[in-house]
Amino acid sequence: MASNKTSSEETSHQDSSNQQDGSSFINFELKEHLLAFINSIAEYFETLFLYAKKIAVEQIVNGVQAYLFLKVGLFFISLSVLFLLGAFFLFLQRYFGGDPLPALLGTGGLCFGISIISFILVARKFKG
Repeated sequence: MASNKTSSEETSHQDSSNQQDGSSFINFELKEHLLAFINSIAEYFETLFLYAKKIAVEQIVNGVQAYLFLKVGLFFISLSVLFLLGAFFLFLQRYFGGDPLPALLGTGGLCFGISIISFILVARKFKG
């Protein structure tokens, strides 16, 4: 009877160890699949961040280029306005026979008129 008891204990112990080995293998597979899934999600977000970084760098480069071209353009516009005002001053000076006072007043009036018109246009932009 004692030998029968030990053999039944051994078989039950072997069955439980086989079940534990099988379930641990399944748990290991599930963990492996879960880790692979988490890894693929991490790679997806890493790729997404790399694309975002690339787009941000391109936007910054384009912004700097636009800023530089704007500065150069504004420099040449201001230079041309300065020469235009100088030419208008010389025209008025010759028109008034070499007297600089009416020429300066005419040139100043032109600058004042242009600035008032630009302020009116800016005010219309802010209203509407």
